[in-house]
Amino acid sequence: MQNNSITYREFTQNDLKYIRDILECDLGYNVSLDELGKRISEMLSCNNYKIFVACNEEKVIGFVGMVSFIAFEVKNKAAKIIALAVSQEYRKNGVGTNLLNMVENYCKNNDMSVISLNSGLSRDNAHKFYESKGYSKRSYGFIKMLNE
Repeated sequence: MQNNSITYREFTQNDLKYIRDILECDLGYNVSLDELGKRISEMLSCNNYKIFVACNEEKVIGFVGMVSFIAFEVKNKAAKIIALAVSQEYRKNGVGTNLLNMVENYCKNNDMSVISLNSGLSRDNAHKFYESKGYSKRSYGFIKMLNE
């Protein structure tokens, strides 16, 4: 897939269906359009969330979501990538790298000194991708589901 027609920008509400499709078709997450819309609206009502998208013409083919926060252990603000996904047919063409660069540039321009992320244990290709971009394994992530 050619990369020269791909553009990058911040999320708009028109992108919602495409993001849901990527979550469902490419990552296997089952989420309704309505529920995802509510989640994203709540995120964006806070000033510490950002979503950037990659588009081939009008179609969103990848996205990255991040949240900024104050941490105990770092001097400046920190950021966490909460989602990064690229449609299968557009992978290995620099789309993920460009989305990651958008987050890194945003963080640098907004006085953030560290970016963290979690990646599922079974996602070996994602781990290799992040390591090739300078991210290092520093901890384990733990999860506990409450009252679902």
